[in-house]
Amino acid sequence: MKKIAFFICILLSCQVVQAQERITEVVAVGPSWESLTNRDGTGLYHEILNEVFALYDIKVRREYVPSERAYDLVRDGRADFMTCHDLVSKPLVLARHPMFEGTYFVFFKKANIGTWKGDETLIDRTVAWRIGYYDQRNFPVRVEPKEVKTGEAALSMVILDRVDFYVDDMSFIETSIKNSTISFVPEEYDTKPVGRRTYHPVFSDSERGRTVMKLYDEGMETLYRNGELTKIFSRWGYAMPHYDVQ
Repeated sequence: MKKIAFFICILLSCQVVQAQERITEVVAVGPSWESLTNRDGTGLYHEILNEVFALYDIKVRREYVPSERAYDLVRDGRADFMTCHDLVSKPLVLARHPMFEGTYFVFFKKANIGTWKGDETLIDRTVAWRIGYYDQRNFPVRVEPKEVKTGEAALSMVILDRVDFYVDDMSFIETSIKNSTISFVPEEYDTKPVGRRTYHPVFSDSERGRTVMKLYDEGMETLYRNGELTKIFSRWGYAMPHYDVQ
C-alpha cells in the first residue's frame, strides 16, 4: 500500500508540473502609472511581476488599458490579471499578497469646506475619482460619488466648484495639478489623508485564474524570503507593504 501511495503522489506531482509547464506566458493588463507601470517596461509592478514569473520561466506580457477595460478582459478570460486594486466583486478575486501600500488623500477648496474635522467632513459631500479607482467602501462615511475619466477632470471639478473633493494618491494628485489646464491659486486649496490601502493583482475565479494566482502568491513569498522583494522596493523608492510570510 505504501508503494502504491508513493507512486500516486509521484503521478500527481508530475501532473501539477505539467500543468504549470503549459503556461509559458501570462497577460497583465491595466493603466500605465509613472514609476509603477511605465510604458518602457520599467517600474515597480513590472519588475516584481517579471521576477515572480521568472521563477517558473513564464513570460509576462503587458497590455496598457483603462482600469474598467482591464476588469472586463480578466472577467472574459482574455487577460490573466489586472494590476492593481484593493476591492473587487465576484467573479474577480484579489491575490493574497499586495504589490503596493499607500495613503490616499482628498484635494479641496478650503473656503468651501471650512475647518477640517476628519471623516465627518466628508459626510454627504460630493467626491470625484477616476472610473474604477475608488468606491463607497473606501470611505467610513456616506459620500456622493462622481466618477470621471481622468485625475485632471476630477481636479478641475473641484476648482470649478462642481464637486467638493477629488480623491487620489498624492503622487497622482500632484500629476493632475501639474497637467491641469485651469489656473488656480494653490494657497486656496488643501489636501488631507482619508485612508490607507493595499493594492493586489486582480484575477478571475476560474481554473486558470486560480492557477496563475497561486504561482504569483507563492512567487512573492519566495522573493520575500530571499530578500529580492526588499531590493526591488528599495530601487523604486517605495516602502514595502507588510507581508504575512513565515
